[in-house]
Amino acid sequence: MDEPVSSNLSSVTSPGRSLREKLRGLGALPAAPPITRHPAPYAPRPASSPDIAELMPGFWQDTPDGRIFIVEQRFELDHLHGAIPLRRTLAVRGAVVARIGRNPALDGIAAERVLYLDTETTGLSGGTGTYAFLVGIGHFCDGGFRLRQYFQTDFGQEPALLRALADYLPAFDAVVTFNGKSFDLPLLETRFTINGLLRGKAHGPNVRELPHLDLLHPARRIYRDRFGSCRLGELEQQVLGLTRVEDVPSWEIPALYFRYVRTRRFRAVQPVFDHNALDVLSLVTLQAHLCDLFGGDGARCAEDRLALGRACEADGLAAEAIANYRAALEIGLGPALRHDCERRLSLLLRKLGRWEEAVELWQAVIARPRNQQLYAYVELAKFHERAARDFCGAIECTRQALALLERHHLRYGAANAADREALLARIARLEARAEKAAAVAARPARVRRREAAGQAE
Repeated sequence: MDEPVSSNLSSVTSPGRSLREKLRGLGALPAAPPITRHPAPYAPRPASSPDIAELMPGFWQDTPDGRIFIVEQRFELDHLHGAIPLRRTLAVRGAVVARIGRNPALDGIAAERVLYLDTETTGLSGGTGTYAFLVGIGHFCDGGFRLRQYFQTDFGQEPALLRALADYLPAFDAVVTFNGKSFDLPLLETRFTINGLLRGKAHGPNVRELPHLDLLHPARRIYRDRFGSCRLGELEQQVLGLTRVEDVPSWEIPALYFRYVRTRRFRAVQPVFDHNALDVLSLVTLQAHLCDLFGGDGARCAEDRLALGRACEADGLAAEAIANYRAALEIGLGPALRHDCERRLSLLLRKLGRWEEAVELWQAVIARPRNQQLYAYVELAKFHERAARDFCGAIECTRQALALLERHHLRYGAANAADREALLARIARLEARAEKAAAVAARPARVRRREAAGQAE
């Protein structure tokens, strides 16, 4: 027999229980989520702790959603961030910016209308539970570079921070980030949406709708095979000439903010402002560096040229790719990179129908002492078969490739069994074609002419 309903009501109608708790007891609302670890609630600033305005150059801004503190700094155009002055970014061509961003909408945008953006958050994985407690933005104006940092002094100030930021966004036509495509911009869009700031044009544009240059992706196209990682800090050291001193690591930033919210001592989070400022400035000079590279003015070594060749080829810029590959070979590469560069160059030349140049490269590879480049024999065999119609020459090149493979069988092992089978199949097919061609050649000329005329009809 079912229990009477009243037996379940006593717990939800007992005095002192909130309406939400009563509804949960009746099943009208889902159970409360499990308690998770959150920072301590807002605590007043200790009397001995200085106000944020006493420690950072900035001001309080009033918004319809409350007050927000904004740190503001100005940097001269000659300011060196690493080895690169900020002003170099003003000289980049819009067409190159559009190219490295693979977005034609980036071309023609004035440098003063570009926003450089980086966020510091309460978590590194994103999601609706992650807040952007510090949003750093920068842009060129009044003959210098202005850096602004919008700081959420407690969790209740998020609407004010987002409102102040939204009011500032209409002045810009493009945004530059580092990994912002996957993290910063989706996070901000989520926070804007949750706070009701994307419900109409009156609240300003959606930052996700601006033409976006995410510098992580062109940096990967150049440096993915050369550095331990393509993190911003690694790129700063390797290509910008910047070494951070006593910088707070990114993984520690959420904990520092939680400590600040718990203790209200601003010095706990002050290093995060320095970290964020360096991130924003690095966006400016990294953009200049990458535009110099892709624009043809900044390649410093053979490895740069090889990487540019790969990037140009991927973008369909065959002539520039060939020029960069040849420049890399002329400057000089190590054995492994030289083999890669020669292979890429020769295959691109073959694709363009420039057989003579490709054959010259393959023959040079084959003639090299202790050559182990199987592809050169295979590609040369393809040339003899398809372009020169020399089946005997194609058979000879394929047999040389098979001999090379078998000489190094102990080194290559069973992994190249498929290559061996492919070479044997190629030899059999070429021998059949050679026999057929010889049989055709042995026929009387009048028969061959008659067969040719029949095929034409």
